[in-house]
Amino acid sequence: MKKLLVTRFWALARIGIGAALIVAAPNLFAQEKACVTLKTDGQMEQEYTDAQGKPAKRLVSLGKVLPGNEVIWTITATNTCNKPAEKVVVDNNVPEHMVYVANSAMGPGTEITFSLNGRDYAKATDLTVRDANGAARPANAEEIKSIRWVFTSAFAANATGFVRYRAKVK
Repeated sequence: MKKLLVTRFWALARIGIGAALIVAAPNLFAQEKACVTLKTDGQMEQEYTDAQGKPAKRLVSLGKVLPGNEVIWTITATNTCNKPAEKVVVDNNVPEHMVYVANSAMGPGTEITFSLNGRDYAKATDLTVRDANGAARPANAEEIKSIRWVFTSAFAANATGFVRYRAKVK
């Protein structure tokens, strides 16, 4: 009888431990999720006359986009965890039907590099391509396929940062 009670105790204990792990599992997995979420927003620049009668520009939501129009892409990064996020990196491909506008990438507190193939990154001034004769030449902005921003400081809990670039519709 005593052996049967011990066996039942351990069986119940295993069930209890299993149930506790199932209840705790969402919290364990929540801690493993990525702490930084990204949101991409496309806008266009609109010219208008301000209250003083002077010409000014503002960003507006995308409407109809035509070849030759410039789109301003803003990527917002937010740390959704309750601890600092180290080494925040934003990689963004230039949309296929668009070309990067030279010198338009910016991001406060970031180091910016570019890629011609989506794998190898360097400063824009260090990117080279080979022409038909095999001679190296500086890459053109239109040849940039991807942009990478590396934030130089950790993101505090709930902190937000942004990066931005312009691309022209082909």
